[in-house]
Amino acid sequence: MNKPHWLITVWFLVGMLLFGEPARAEKLSAAGQPPQVLEEIGSVYHVLLENHISRPKAEQLVQGALSNVAEQVAEMKGKQLVVTSSSDTFEELVEQLDEWRKRYGLSWNELHHWAINGMVETLNDPHTLFLTAEQLRLFQDDLENETVGFGLLLRVTDDYLLIKDVIADSPAEAAGIEPGDYLFAVDGKKAAGDQGNVPNDLYGEPGSTAVLTVYKPKQKQMLDITLMRAFLAIPEVNAARFSGDIGYIHISTFGSEAGYQFRDELDRISIGAPLKGLLIDLRDNGGGYLHSARDVASQLMEEGLLMYSVNRNGVKVETWVRNGRPVPYPVRILVNEGTASAAELLAGALRDHEIAVLLGNMTYGKGSAQQIIPLEDGDALKITLEEYYTPKRTVINQVGLKPDIAVEDDVAQVVEGLLSLGVKRIELRETAGEEVRINGVSFPLYAPLFQFTGEAERATLFIRGSVLSSLTGDRTSASVDFAPVESKAYPSGTIEWKRSGKEITLTFTMK
Repeated sequence: MNKPHWLITVWFLVGMLLFGEPARAEKLSAAGQPPQVLEEIGSVYHVLLENHISRPKAEQLVQGALSNVAEQVAEMKGKQLVVTSSSDTFEELVEQLDEWRKRYGLSWNELHHWAINGMVETLNDPHTLFLTAEQLRLFQDDLENETVGFGLLLRVTDDYLLIKDVIADSPAEAAGIEPGDYLFAVDGKKAAGDQGNVPNDLYGEPGSTAVLTVYKPKQKQMLDITLMRAFLAIPEVNAARFSGDIGYIHISTFGSEAGYQFRDELDRISIGAPLKGLLIDLRDNGGGYLHSARDVASQLMEEGLLMYSVNRNGVKVETWVRNGRPVPYPVRILVNEGTASAAELLAGALRDHEIAVLLGNMTYGKGSAQQIIPLEDGDALKITLEEYYTPKRTVINQVGLKPDIAVEDDVAQVVEGLLSLGVKRIELRETAGEEVRINGVSFPLYAPLFQFTGEAERATLFIRGSVLSSLTGDRTSASVDFAPVESKAYPSGTIEWKRSGKEITLTFTMK
């Protein structure tokens, strides 16, 4: 298989660093610099200079590297380093680092990571990252839904870490941690509101332990729970069938198996009576491989433009779906602020081809493609090479996709999706505040769906106002947290409800 042109460029540049200038390398080695440090700093410098979509300047990268080193040294060692504006070449960068190392007793391990991160920070690109070997492993594990950990799926909400789901048969599930709980700390280190740093604390070797500080809203308790890490392999795609012959497919990530799993799951839920519609759940799907998104699209459309990408030189490349298998029924896609990258690409393409309608919240807005480039000692650079657009040239990057039907509440999003697919009967069944089943399909419950006031026969049932609004079409109830429910006929249909032990069932039947 032919190597992409950018990869040839990368390895040519690395080769030049290793072999192209032996005199300079020999001089630096004599100065006490480990060869691998020069190789890694030089690799990152040249890859960014020659490949990043923003076309950075040499002086920008050099100044960024030196400035970040100076900031880190000032913060950690109390030394004030002077960065001169005249330093604007790679040779001057290396010479300045070597001088600081000798004068202030700094280590190359510290200097080379600080310098690399300083270069990356000048790009103002949150998706271009320097990854250590361990960070790269965690990134790849997340992408493939394979990990060593406790089994928590997290979402940042209101500056806290909400546990949005718990993996079946995981240590977290065995310990009684539930969707809707909050993670506050790991081994005493605060985790709230800083999801980006959490994996380093949650992940580790199988069999190792950590103390998780978890708040359980139902019991109004803060608990310290000691858990042992385990290897977890999570399917990328899960599917079910709603009553009413509507299919449901949830794609959690676009790893290498997503396309195959989507095909198999769609075939499985299509057995028996023909499907009348399909609800695809891309909420909190942060993306993954673009080829996996294309594989999924090929299960829904026969042929068509999936996207086009533009690199730093303005060269446009089209990506097509060919020889696919179209579906004969309408499709709805659930999206939210966590829907990003390849997930946005798929949603936007299917909408542009009038195959799907989007429901939910505005998406994240990551319309750029990255490539992992290996560095020395297992480290890597994740670099943005292109921006991509939907077939109708919709801009995604830093904008996001606006849903066709805007719905904030997570349960109401599913309800609206089913109603838009022609379902005439909606059944909501909440069990002990732990889960809600919508027309027979289970969803995690982040917050109560129902509330009661009063006792026994005099009790009044309340439901989230946004859900009642979706059911009845009365938009006035959407403005309140909870609205009273009556077993009666509404303009759009009839609501009936019953309570049995810890289970509440509400049924809406459309006229």
